[in-house]
Amino acid sequence: MTETQARPTGVAPRLVGTSVPRKEDLALLTGTARFVDDLRLPGMVHARILRSEVAHARVRSIDTAPALEVPGVLDALAGAELVGKVKPWGDLMQDLLVGDHFPFATDKVLYQGQELAAVVAETKYQAWDGCEAVRVDLDELPAVVDPEEALAPDAPLVQEQIVYEFGEGNVFDRYKVRIGDFGAAEAGAAVVVRQRFATNKQAGAALDPHGCVADYDSFTGVLTLYSSTQSIYMVRDVLADVLQIPRTKVRVVVPDVGAGFGSKAQIFGHEVIASLFSMRLGRPVKLVLSRGEIFRSGTTRNAQVRYAELAMAADGEITGYRDYVVHNTGAMSVWGNQVVHIGTNVGMLPYPIPNIHVDSDIVHTTTAPGGPLRGFGIPQAIWAKEQLVDMAARELGLDPLAVRERNVIDPDEFPFRTPMGHVIDSTSIKQCLQASAEAVDWSAPRARYEGKGLAVSMKYTSCRHPSLDTDLSAVRLRLETDGTVTIYSSDVSHGQSHATMLAQIVADGIGVGIEKVSLAPPDSMTAPFGLGTYASRGAAVLGTACRLATERLRDKILAIAAHVLEVGPEDLDTGHDRVFVKGLPDSGIYLEIIAATAAYRTHQLPPGFEPTLETVATYDTPTEREGSDGSGNLSVTYSGAAHAAHVRVDPDTGRVTVVDYAMVHDTGTVINPLVVEGQHHGGFAMGLGMALSEDYVYDAQGRQLNASFKDYLAVTAPDVPELTKTAEIPAPSTMIPGGQKGAGESGTGPVPAAIGNAVFDATGVRFTVLPITPQRMLVALREKERQGVESLRYPDDMPDFTGPRRHADWPSPVSAGADLDFDFDWEGDD
Repeated sequence: MTETQARPTGVAPRLVGTSVPRKEDLALLTGTARFVDDLRLPGMVHARILRSEVAHARVRSIDTAPALEVPGVLDALAGAELVGKVKPWGDLMQDLLVGDHFPFATDKVLYQGQELAAVVAETKYQAWDGCEAVRVDLDELPAVVDPEEALAPDAPLVQEQIVYEFGEGNVFDRYKVRIGDFGAAEAGAAVVVRQRFATNKQAGAALDPHGCVADYDSFTGVLTLYSSTQSIYMVRDVLADVLQIPRTKVRVVVPDVGAGFGSKAQIFGHEVIASLFSMRLGRPVKLVLSRGEIFRSGTTRNAQVRYAELAMAADGEITGYRDYVVHNTGAMSVWGNQVVHIGTNVGMLPYPIPNIHVDSDIVHTTTAPGGPLRGFGIPQAIWAKEQLVDMAARELGLDPLAVRERNVIDPDEFPFRTPMGHVIDSTSIKQCLQASAEAVDWSAPRARYEGKGLAVSMKYTSCRHPSLDTDLSAVRLRLETDGTVTIYSSDVSHGQSHATMLAQIVADGIGVGIEKVSLAPPDSMTAPFGLGTYASRGAAVLGTACRLATERLRDKILAIAAHVLEVGPEDLDTGHDRVFVKGLPDSGIYLEIIAATAAYRTHQLPPGFEPTLETVATYDTPTEREGSDGSGNLSVTYSGAAHAAHVRVDPDTGRVTVVDYAMVHDTGTVINPLVVEGQHHGGFAMGLGMALSEDYVYDAQGRQLNASFKDYLAVTAPDVPELTKTAEIPAPSTMIPGGQKGAGESGTGPVPAAIGNAVFDATGVRFTVLPITPQRMLVALREKERQGVESLRYPDDMPDFTGPRRHADWPSPVSAGADLDFDFDWEGDD
């Protein structure tokens, strides 16, 4: 899709809507991009963290003195000496900071990989030697890996020091949705399908490891932190609070970031530790984590167990949905409760279900902290809901495609508000569904052990998190005296092509060549305040802020040119790096002359004109806070995704091969089709890993058994099919000034469910756990053959399955008997 607009003859064609080659690629392809591990500062030393090898233990003692005797070691730290000197921090939860994070374990170890001590030395190898010299005495405690087992009254208590507002025991938080009357829907339904589903812990697995360089200037008192993070101001503000120093004395700079996917959307212990060492030594300190450290101590996709039910009328209309979610947030709170809130709220789309009843217990376990990861809870919700849709359709003898066509949002007029409270300003989801099914020839006969499956979802475009009352991004533009334009933003590009996308907007708006537009590195000393890069907000929220700043800068440029040329601003246009009278594009004033006039010839400016060619614009999306019943329009607009999978299962090896896959999306107005297609392909790869191979494997003592790429089966290029059937059916947003919608995550949500439905179509095995590994497939196929049945649920129908097999055996939510008031009554709210 290409956005078109009438332009004068001789004016450069518009760039927005075209596949402009990425400005970022040259540095990446030539190896000149600078990531955190590439930084070398004068006098820099190296730190390493000693991490716990056990998952749950009392800390008897940690003695760092022997480390100081190791050659090259300069300093060592452990938790006891920081108590009372460094503030705990935590994730935002209903506007309150939950202080469950500290640089090191003090009284107790909560998960394998938690920080015990750290050493800084002249070289990283000497730092390793120093860590090996630290004497640690731990008293190991029983671990709890399974979130359902963590709910038991006699389960080992993970967090002992924190009293949670809505939880008890290992329950960190609770969440509920009460829309309509599910009981009535259940009673009137032609069929109610029920199933226990479980999803996996998935790694972000960014190629660029977590790491930082801290550089404290003892003369100015300014701490500069270079970090591979997604949010400079979140890190700055929390770090300043933890260290108890003014915000103005903390500077956060982000070099190139090789992906994050949400796994770098918060502050980590290594950033605090490196900062402490630098402040103590007065030297730059580098601390880059190994891959094993990231696996054990980084954040993961939250694993969930869902007891889900879907009610359907005889004609295929979905009349109700009920769910009890046990959500594994790991040992610490890292946006974990908000994953349930947003994933459930938006995960009900694209169906306007009238009766929804959800309870969720967000549970601590002695495993790696769970947090945001591409999709933010929506893939987990879609995995359960979209399989239930297929199950109900089959019980009623209906085509799963026809059932979805009947239920997806397809109103006669917009905006359309769903019973859940979503305000849909535009969507083409029904057309996307039909196109994806047609692309894989949905009605054609299947070969033996081949099957096809569908799944649909809608994804928020940015989102008002329950704990935040803002959703803003900001951009500052400056026209330089050589006619180039510099963009300043605190939103971090880690694969979203901000340098290209924003340059397209600026080039079109001001009429400057795209090669003359550059994006400055995110720096809290120069960039306007913004929340950071997450939640598919780049094109819509950041792009809108850039569009507004560009319009303001264009107005200032035209005002100067109109004064010089003695015409009205309305008589002028821009293009080819200059301002000219409309109809005379080969004449006019070059932008560098206008910029020089504003900088050095201020007496020649129009009367009252502020002598600067800088502008700042902020865009904050119009969204709603979550209601006490769980409803609310948490997103400004919603992108749509319809996926169709064609798989082949090898009965001898158990391998599932995706032989054909169609993705049809509604991303609204597309700024750069090449970039958006790449985002969808990357999202698919992450969804494919969730579906078929990736999972954290723990033993009974809470030790991760696959903390390396040798054992953790991340998706690689040969696993990904030829994704030639990727298409857009745009329904531009009427809420975003440019019409954009989010693209970064919508390619992930439907993938596991589409593949799961296709696997059932191919084999008759309904997998209810992820991932669908070859080992599980072989076991399920053999058990299905042994029982002589047409269909089998794995693992529910397996002889050794110990969970509930009947609906009557399903657990009740821990919160079922509690009278919980989730109307938080924020001051000033209506």
